[in-house]
Amino acid sequence: MSPSWILGSAFSMLLSTVMALDFPAYPGLRLNQSRAGVLEVAFNSPPVNVWGLDTITGLGDIFQKLRNDTDTKVVLFTSDVPGFFVNHLDLLITPFDPTVGQRTAQLLFDMSTLNQITIAAVEGKTRGAGNEFLTSLDMRFATTTHTLIGQPEIGLGLIPGAGGSNFLPRLIGRGRAMEYVLSGNDIGAMEAAAIGWVNKAFESTPEMYAHIDALVSRFALFSLPAIGLAKQSINAATRPTLAELMADANRFLQTLSNPEVPVLIGKALSLAQNQTVGYAENFFGEVIPQLYS
Repeated sequence: MSPSWILGSAFSMLLSTVMALDFPAYPGLRLNQSRAGVLEVAFNSPPVNVWGLDTITGLGDIFQKLRNDTDTKVVLFTSDVPGFFVNHLDLLITPFDPTVGQRTAQLLFDMSTLNQITIAAVEGKTRGAGNEFLTSLDMRFATTTHTLIGQPEIGLGLIPGAGGSNFLPRLIGRGRAMEYVLSGNDIGAMEAAAIGWVNKAFESTPEMYAHIDALVSRFALFSLPAIGLAKQSINAATRPTLAELMADANRFLQTLSNPEVPVLIGKALSLAQNQTVGYAENFFGEVIPQLYS
């Protein structure tokens, strides 16, 4: 659970009279607007925080409301599920929605166009669609405890379906992106920070939130339109286009026709005990070769 209290001092510069946005309840998401100018979105889909259709729908509605909001300057993404930030695509979606890649790609592109600054506070496993979400954010911070990050789709005969293969090389370079996307290996927080996958890694939760706190206290001073325009300039140089993300989603659809895919997914679900907390969900990058034995 995110220690939101740590952020308290960061928001003293924000006007306490700012009106909170009116959000409904979203399945699998917990919203916190107790700090003026900041929206905390906590992923809350136990046991392992899979990326599901409710996640896509809920975040899409949140982003639409933020687009018309002039008071919120920061969106902070956290998790309420111990050991997991936001995880891979829900492999138990029934019936499977073949548009899930396209819908997620559109969502991530839309998020990147928000004026608000998007930040991840990672304290757990972040793989697959979860990592595609992570790499599309403006900033990423992580603790070394429990954090493992990866794109394991190749192990299931798939590819990242929502732009992960486009976002990741822009952060860590072509060669390293090839290494991790094609191997499905996990990476820890410290090494991820060393190569640019995350901004910075921390030994403890208080240290991470103190750093985020200091940043947010500065962001609170600045004009939202100026923040938005600065983001547009950086995005113009570094962000994939929507067409590139949709091309990824279409390639993902092509992999679904491979007859090996349902067999590999079945083996993965068996190893992961149908997406419950256990060794496979915690160390999936390590167990991928077992799918081929």
